[in-house]
This record gives sequence, C-alpha cells and structure tokens, in this order.
Amino acid sequence: MQPEWEVWLDNHISPIIAKCLCDQTDFKVISSYKLGLNNLSDHEIYSKAKKSGNIILISKDSDLDEIISKSGSPPKLISLKIGNCDNKVLFEILKNKLALAIRFLNDYNKDIIELQ
Repeated sequence: MQPEWEVWLDNHISPIIAKCLCDQTDFKVISSYKLGLNNLSDHEIYSKAKKSGNIILISKDSDLDEIISKSGSPPKLISLKIGNCDNKVLFEILKNKLALAIRFLNDYNKDIIELQ
C-alpha cells in the first residue's frame, strides 16, 4: 500500500539516498535538490511543505525541530541524530527505520520523531 505521506530529504542528505529509498521502499522520497529547495531557508522549506500538505521532512538540522515545535504540522519531521556517516550507512538506517518512524508519527499523532 502506498503511504499517504510524501517524504522530502533536506539538502544535507544526498539525492542518491532519495532515489535508493524510492527504489527499495513503498515511500515517495524526494531530494531537496529535485524539489528546488536546496537554496531556501528552513522557514521557506517549512512554508512550502505546509502548503503541499502531507509532507514528512527528514533532516539533520535542529532548526526545523524548533520551527515545527513552534508552528505545528504538517509538515512532520524525522530528525536524524546519528552524527556524520557515509551515504551507505545513512541509507541502511533510513531503509530499516523509515516505515516504523512514519507509522509512529501517524499512530501517535506526533509532529517530530528522532532517529538515532
């Protein structure tokens, strides 16, 4: 079943990861570069995601945590707290935890979840 959420990766995450996640999961995952968001501020990204509707952002940036905590969702946020790692490691983490994270955001009506 295709999820109702679209997942946007921020510009600190390689577009390769978006493609790999699309290929190997049921989620529509889009890179900020493909969306043309890579030169926008966090507030601008938040505004575009809010207008788009059911968006989940994945970011390592703590500014989005603060914006969503203050202004609410959508968008929802998967906040990565895993430190620096290569694309292969990050992809494996997201591939293994993305479905559970999205289910948690939905089932418990959370705006933000942290992945470690």
